[in-house]
Amino acid sequence: MVFGGLCAQSTDTSRFYKWYAYNFTEPQEFVIKNILVEEAENKPIQKSLVVVYSGLSIGQKIKIPGNDIPNAIDNLWKLSYYSDIQVYTRITDNNGVKNAVLNFVVREQLRINGHRFPGLSNSQAKNLKEEAGLKRGMYITPNLINKTRAKIILYYRDKGYYNATVKFNRLPAFDEKTGKAMPGFENFDIIVDKGPKVKVYDFAFHGNEQLTDKQLRQSIKKLKRRYHKINIFASSKYIESKFEEEKLNIITRYLSKGFRDARIVRDSVELINPKRVVVHVDLFEGSKYHFRNIVWKGNAKYRTGFLDTVLGIKRGDVFNQTLLDERLGTVNTTGVLDIQSLYMDDGYLFFQMTPVETGVSNDSIDIEIRINEGTQAKVGRISWTGNTKTTDKVILREIRTKPGDIFSRAEIQRTMRDLAAIGLFDPQQLNVNPKPNPADGTVDIDYKLVEKPSDQIELSGGWGGNAFTRRATLIGTAGISLNNFSTRQIMHPKNWNPVPTGDGQKLSVRAQSNGSNFQAYNFSFTEPWFGGRKPNSFSVNLFRNINAFDFRQRNDPKRQYFMNTGMSVMLGKRLKWPDDFFNLQYIFSFQEYKMQNMTGGFYGFPGGFNGTSYNPSLQIILTRSSVSDPIFPTNGSTLTLSAQGTPPFSLLRNRDVSQLTQQEKYKWAEFYKWKADMEWYTPITKKLVLMNRARFGFLGYYNRAMGTTFFERFQLGGAGIFGFNIAAAEIISQRGYDNFSISATATGSEAGAPIFNKFTTELRYAITTGQTATVYALAFLEAGDAWNSVRQYNPFQLKRAAGVGMRLFMPMFGLIGLDFAYGFDYRQVPRSGKPGQVHFFIGQQF
Repeated sequence: MVFGGLCAQSTDTSRFYKWYAYNFTEPQEFVIKNILVEEAENKPIQKSLVVVYSGLSIGQKIKIPGNDIPNAIDNLWKLSYYSDIQVYTRITDNNGVKNAVLNFVVREQLRINGHRFPGLSNSQAKNLKEEAGLKRGMYITPNLINKTRAKIILYYRDKGYYNATVKFNRLPAFDEKTGKAMPGFENFDIIVDKGPKVKVYDFAFHGNEQLTDKQLRQSIKKLKRRYHKINIFASSKYIESKFEEEKLNIITRYLSKGFRDARIVRDSVELINPKRVVVHVDLFEGSKYHFRNIVWKGNAKYRTGFLDTVLGIKRGDVFNQTLLDERLGTVNTTGVLDIQSLYMDDGYLFFQMTPVETGVSNDSIDIEIRINEGTQAKVGRISWTGNTKTTDKVILREIRTKPGDIFSRAEIQRTMRDLAAIGLFDPQQLNVNPKPNPADGTVDIDYKLVEKPSDQIELSGGWGGNAFTRRATLIGTAGISLNNFSTRQIMHPKNWNPVPTGDGQKLSVRAQSNGSNFQAYNFSFTEPWFGGRKPNSFSVNLFRNINAFDFRQRNDPKRQYFMNTGMSVMLGKRLKWPDDFFNLQYIFSFQEYKMQNMTGGFYGFPGGFNGTSYNPSLQIILTRSSVSDPIFPTNGSTLTLSAQGTPPFSLLRNRDVSQLTQQEKYKWAEFYKWKADMEWYTPITKKLVLMNRARFGFLGYYNRAMGTTFFERFQLGGAGIFGFNIAAAEIISQRGYDNFSISATATGSEAGAPIFNKFTTELRYAITTGQTATVYALAFLEAGDAWNSVRQYNPFQLKRAAGVGMRLFMPMFGLIGLDFAYGFDYRQVPRSGKPGQVHFFIGQQF
């Protein structure tokens, strides 16, 4: 068969053509003599680019007709650089060799000169330019415009603007300097109409008979409907990508109920008005399945019955793939013992486990769990990186995985927690890299550490406290806390950075004053590993508080003041039973109280007493703490039980108390004191945590004739920062009420109450938990009260409050907090004055 074609007659690049007969049944072979390129509109063009990407070369043999020239055209089309491509051939015969000169005539696409987003702010336009990714010189093609439009629409849809539209206005390009037209270039005005935010009014489920609409809605965690919305913090913005993730949760819910064949047939979005959509989900549920036979293969370390007990799944139970994965340890977020943890904690690092469905009959499934236990691995080399200031010994004493020990995943996890608990490393960036060595059955463990700033400088002024006027005053505070101090380096100034650091010791110096009426000085030092071999801590604390209640000079005999000077020594020990989260502390303290003109029952002191009183006491504290992070805990709990007491001096003297003078009667303080503090942290999401706390305190006496001491009481109410306390009273915060107003209402004096109870529920949301700062918001409910005697004690009659707040923790300044609280029972606390309270504090948690 013979077809006609065009062939150039001229020897130059001018296009004068005649018909040339091509035989498609017997294509002829030609040698490419030359390749010419020209632009259809006689504009400059990169000719070499056309030749290179065409895939043809001079001297190449091609067949006409054939695939060579069409393939070349296809290669150039794929570049999207050209809007028109034509190829012409000029046939010559040189001594029997047929040559072909190929002439490519192309029309180049227009290019982008610039683009704008009229009507948008500079920041919005900047974000969209980054999202669109348009660059000057890019070829303008329909595909480029469509892709750019899709990117911008997706950007807005991810922010809840489901009806966003994008239009392109193409404008001629002009040189900004000369004003001349730029042939081959265009400008874009990209007009964006994001429209209103679209929210999900409701989810409509179709085909569900086994699970209710409510159950299916509960499986959608991050996207809540507006209709009958309960959780005001949950988002209702319809974001397509987020809903795609939530569809997996719907299927997971079915799988947990035994419907392993469940699937979403289709879903659609119905726009009921410009701001609301209804999401329709069509479901196929299938049949409900149950577990039948669960068989273990390859287990030698543990007997089958024990593995069945740990697995906790019996014949006839509803088939639940999620539960099976959790109990096997494939995916476990519950903390319950699983099969994989059982083996891994006993050194079986090379343990492998494969669950296989061996049979499906009607509604029952047989499972065979195939185990390859391998050999017990031992810990090989231990290494760590990232400690620039902290010495190796501080890290080594916290590491529980020792070379030669049986490998245990639990010990690695506990080491990570202990390293975070000392407060020198960023918990968010702690990591571990186990390196198994199957050849010798060992595993090397490499801990990745990132130090964080831990020292704190405090220079602050606050409004609080009570001076001689019993009104709030300005309080100034200056202090420094060094949490990685080293006494070893004191004599080596060359190693200071800029102070002696590296051994994890804690040194704190603090001074506080509101003028001549109040001064407080405090010095403390803690060695967490006293002796260097065991986790036995040693602390010493020295302090002096001076409180004046008038304007008189210090040497005035009529001056009314109270001075408290004391010291305490603490010895602590980490226990191994019931578990090693427990710590036991012994604290011996001795305080001297000097009072001048403090008569007439002022601050609860007995009338006629004007002299010196001593308070020697021994306190025993049992603590168990398993919190994940000291700054923003997400899980774990803390329990603190405390018993404190002095000798029963009045009983030892064997004298009639009524016959003693006031100075003799109160020369030695005597009391016993019980306290309990419990905290629980429950993670709701990765950033949302529920904290529950209960506190209790009781101050008792040995001798009824002596009564309750006016030292060591509990001052309840306020932000927990008065600037000072009187007679070693413990300051207990309770938001929504003024400083110590609750205890003062209960007892009639500012000295505090002998009994208090307090309960707190706090919902915390982490805004950021970075190395430089931790910020979280909170909402809380709080209830507490104080009582003057056991007969009055009623734990169900409490002063209630609720509020919101923010916390900011910066390593250099500690914790800073701001709360607004409303006291519901403020009328029962006349000293509080008003229901709404703003509380600000530094360095204390509620």
